[in-house]
Amino acid sequence: MGMAASLRRSGDHRDAAAKPVIAMHKDSYIFACRYGEFTIRLASEAAPDTCAFFERFFSSPNFSDASIFRIVTETNSSLRGSVPIEVIQLGLQHDGTGPLEDIGHENTAQTGLRHVQGAVSAARYGKGEVYESCFICMRDEPELDHGGRRHDDGAGFAVFGQVISGFEVLQQVFGLAEATDYLSEAIPVTLR
Repeated sequence: MGMAASLRRSGDHRDAAAKPVIAMHKDSYIFACRYGEFTIRLASEAAPDTCAFFERFFSSPNFSDASIFRIVTETNSSLRGSVPIEVIQLGLQHDGTGPLEDIGHENTAQTGLRHVQGAVSAARYGKGEVYESCFICMRDEPELDHGGRRHDDGAGFAVFGQVISGFEVLQQVFGLAEATDYLSEAIPVTLR
């Protein structure tokens, strides 16, 4: 049961277009950096829109430029430091001026997923305004859930996956945090 498939059939069997349409989804991804590997499993049933967005990103040529570029600790956050969090952000950096993708905001109240240690969530601006970047919770972060105070609108962030192996690699990376959250030298990430 590693992949989800959706079938659509027409009632008219004479129509050539009535053949089943099968959409295959990968349920986990192995990422590698110079410190080792970690695996993320997607929660496609709970957060289908967010997972679909990141499946496209992970399989796109853009991912060749992906990196771990931000490590947020209790003391170094450049944004909303009054609500401290501990996360590692990876993907592509966004300066707030380029285009954003508009997808449904699958908040934690809808999905039942939570920002627990190892949760993977979509970086965003407004609700559903995402870009090719996600973050991993290094500890439980309830302030990132729906109703939490980390984002001004209280809508929280959209969890779409969980680290299922290699968390010790991420802990090693987290130990590289600097005085400010954006790293002076990003850590390249590839897919295995």
